[in-house]
Amino acid sequence: LSGGELQRFIIAMVYVQRADIYMFDEPSSYLDVKQRLKAAQAIRNLVQHDNYIICVEHDLSILDYLSDFICCLYGMPGAYGVVTMPSGVKEGINIFLAGFIPSENMRFRTTELTFKVSQDKKDDEEEKKEGIVKRANYQYPGMTKTLGPFKLTVNPGSFSNSEILVMLGENGTGKSTLIHILAGILKPDDEDTEMPKLSISIKPQKIAPKFTESVRSLLDIKLGTKWNSPLFKTEVLKPLDVESLLDNNVQTLSGGELQRVAITLALGKPCDIYLIDEPSAYLDSEQRIIAAKVLKRWIMNTKRSAFIVEHDFIMASYLADKVIVFDGTPAKETSCTTPEGLVSGMNRFLEMLEITFRRDPTNFRPRINKMNSQKDQEQKASGCYFLVDEAQIEKIGKERAAKKAKAKAEKEARKLGGGVIKDETDDATSKEETKEEVSKEDESSRDGQNDSDDEDQEPEEDHKEEANEEDDGQEDSDDSEGFV
Repeated sequence: LSGGELQRFIIAMVYVQRADIYMFDEPSSYLDVKQRLKAAQAIRNLVQHDNYIICVEHDLSILDYLSDFICCLYGMPGAYGVVTMPSGVKEGINIFLAGFIPSENMRFRTTELTFKVSQDKKDDEEEKKEGIVKRANYQYPGMTKTLGPFKLTVNPGSFSNSEILVMLGENGTGKSTLIHILAGILKPDDEDTEMPKLSISIKPQKIAPKFTESVRSLLDIKLGTKWNSPLFKTEVLKPLDVESLLDNNVQTLSGGELQRVAITLALGKPCDIYLIDEPSAYLDSEQRIIAAKVLKRWIMNTKRSAFIVEHDFIMASYLADKVIVFDGTPAKETSCTTPEGLVSGMNRFLEMLEITFRRDPTNFRPRINKMNSQKDQEQKASGCYFLVDEAQIEKIGKERAAKKAKAKAEKEARKLGGGVIKDETDDATSKEETKEEVSKEDESSRDGQNDSDDEDQEPEEDHKEEANEEDDGQEDSDDSEGFV
């Protein structure tokens, strides 16, 4: 079994047993977003009046969805740890992100973790309305790739420097396949397809270390002297805490330590595009947020582009400038969309999953709404599955109401014979004006008025034609023929 299949099997084994206490340690590991939600729903359904569940989880959005109460753990890794008293879900996660416990007046982290960067992102439609046009530095063509029974259809797209494109989809929909095509590892079905010639730095999904010496030696061989530059140390090595691992043997590193070293190697290589597959794997909640900020800052400062595959929704929404959504039947036939804005892309993806997210007003982290809650129903009714701003629901709701009213009016108009619906008084007035104008035209023709009189009459003829067009189509044909 694969990692995700094994994880689901173990969750099912625990689920079918009868117990007073159930314990789940990182149930979302190896699972995609859809599978994580299903696992979370299954675990919540396990709760009865005579039992309870303890769950350890690093994906904050899934933890938010799972929990009724939160306990934060802090301390020094490998030395000691402290568990806080239980608190509400929102309060508990915000305590962890703030690094401060108000009830004990104690700070356990010097920096506060926030997600305010993605709060200010604008969608493609908003940028077009404001006249903002971004120049696309790179383009890739539409193509297909067949691997045995699996077929991936890729729609053409473009992207710019300092831009991060996040790929969202279930396992087996072809996200890693697209990364390998862009990297030149795989070729499209049509080998004559012209792919952009770019230098690539790739961080693979699976990390299998074969190097038998220290991390320092590995960095020297792979990156040369670049990893010793002050900028690289400040922006990458220190935040990821790789300096503490330099003298360790690569074979002895844990999964999270290997992940941080792999991210360091990927960012240290000179390239045009970074291809990073699941950077949050094996990292705890704090390390995920730090890794996301390191990736974001480095890609922005070096003016490079990046394609990132990520299942942690909070990390994905923080990183994404644009979104590519993968849809279809996993392992059989799938397709991916053209890169689109953060809000529209997230809305498309979340609508497929039938879940909604809102923003926390304190630190702007995405919070998943409980299924069928009032907030969940409001956002689904307005079509706003990914909420960036509270005013967004009201705006989208007004637009939808206006469209429905317009569609209803057009439907009624078609029932009445076409045209715009007008009041009966307006129709009667226009008909009387039409008859008066026709009689005036007949009198003027009999009296043989001069050219100037005819010119004065022309605006009345124009008004007559407009009145005929606005009429509801009944009794107009005879009048118009008489006028002509």
